[in-house]
Amino acid sequence: MKKILLHLIPALCISSMGLAQDTLVLNNGDTLTGNVLEQNAEFVQFESDIIGILSLSTQDISEIRIQPEELPTEPAPVAPPIVAPEPAPAPKAPSKWSGQAGLAIAMRETTQSNTAGIYADEKYETYRIYGHLNWKGVKNNLNWNWNYRYSEDELRVRDDYLNLTQKYNHNLKHGYYAEAKTVYQRDQNRRIENEYLQTAEIGKKWFETPKFKFSTSIGGGYHKYEREFLGATTSAGEPKFIFDESIHWQMINSLALFQKYTHLGDFDKYHFIFSSGLENRLIQDLFLRFEYRLDRDTDITYNDRGYIDKALLTSLLYKF
Repeated sequence: MKKILLHLIPALCISSMGLAQDTLVLNNGDTLTGNVLEQNAEFVQFESDIIGILSLSTQDISEIRIQPEELPTEPAPVAPPIVAPEPAPAPKAPSKWSGQAGLAIAMRETTQSNTAGIYADEKYETYRIYGHLNWKGVKNNLNWNWNYRYSEDELRVRDDYLNLTQKYNHNLKHGYYAEAKTVYQRDQNRRIENEYLQTAEIGKKWFETPKFKFSTSIGGGYHKYEREFLGATTSAGEPKFIFDESIHWQMINSLALFQKYTHLGDFDKYHFIFSSGLENRLIQDLFLRFEYRLDRDTDITYNDRGYIDKALLTSLLYKF
């Protein structure tokens, strides 16, 4: 039987040529093509299209070549091209410019003087517009502030006040900063026609977090003013000591507490402004602001008594 099989191998190889099938290489060099059905250490079960199924001893086989399955002749469907999503737009860099503008009405204002220069309490209503514009760089900041208030009745103008302020701030290391402030103002109640102030200060940001900010600064400056009183105009100018303090506490997302204090002069002759209040967010960038403001000036006297102005203010404030 083995001899018959060996004579049939060449014919089988010729008839199977060109087919993608498995191949057995025998010890005598002949090859047999077909399909390997089973294989172990002792025999190989092989299927030929002509002879059928054969069992061959592994001792008679020198090599077994297994043909991998052919890919389908039909072309595979072409997948649609993958369109990469458009990249998300880069987030806008925060603007270096910011500011705010407000309109305030004094619910109650008391001034301890009158146009004749007599020390007395006067109560009246005033209207104010105020705001500021700020440019913030990496280390340098510029700030412009304006504040105007006006009041009149059927007899006369009760109040006419204008304040323009420019601040330059340079951030130093460890929370310190240098600041220069230039102020111009006129104030009818204080009988001030023109008032100028130039300061140079060193400050410290003691706390600087998104929720709480607290800073102070001290320095010196030159103060000059022109005063018209009882038909006479006098002018004065002298160096002054200045101290500034500011607190801003964001208690909740929609409610913040603020407090500011500025002292110009020494302990005998001075001018200080104190303000404190609450800001409540109404919608987006619109705020309702309640503020108590105290303005005291002992440098400007009426009957040897200093000037005092107290006001309780309500305002609408828009921030941008």
